[in-house]
Amino acid sequence: MLTPITVALYVLPLVAAVWALVKLIRNQALLLANRGDRVFFRFLVGIELLVLAQAVVGFVALASTDRDVHTVTFGAYLIGLALLLPIGVWWSLGDRSRGGTAVLIVVTLTLAVMVLRLNQIWAGHA
Repeated sequence: MLTPITVALYVLPLVAAVWALVKLIRNQALLLANRGDRVFFRFLVGIELLVLAQAVVGFVALASTDRDVHTVTFGAYLIGLALLLPIGVWWSLGDRSRGGTAVLIVVTLTLAVMVLRLNQIWAGHA
């Protein structure tokens, strides 16, 4: 696992969660017609690109390691991480209420926790 990507996947989802929390407090939905929301959407796309890079690195590392890693759990976390953010953003774009914005908070916080758990699994604590 690459440490810079991992650290970025700890920090950036938390920044996104705070950003979504501000939107929730202001009672704003994610609307791509707004310039600020397009910037936020691009930020989320950047996070997703890092998640996909982590997945590629993770699967390559898993195939070439002799560590005692629970392969199924590790692979499931990599796939789950790759699917989590797109599903959450899709949901948020479809739900124009405060609930749609709250979904982004839950998804980004879950992403950070899943990355933490992924590193624990990689360390052999499955």
